[in-house]
Amino acid sequence: MNINLKTLAPYLVIVASMLITWGTWSQRLEAVEKKADSITEMQKDIAVIKEKIIWIENYLLSDK
Repeated sequence: MNINLKTLAPYLVIVASMLITWGTWSQRLEAVEKKADSITEMQKDIAVIKEKIIWIENYLLSDK
């Protein structure tokens, strides 16, 4: 059984392009996950800051 390079080349190109596409999508998905994590962290920080501001406002207003 003889396999010619001309016969095999298109399949190699298809496999290579599939691997490149898979790698690109994996990296994009990881980037989206990182952004989602950072947004979640920012939301938590904002909630903590809001609570502290409310506490400070209540403390300052109740003192007067």
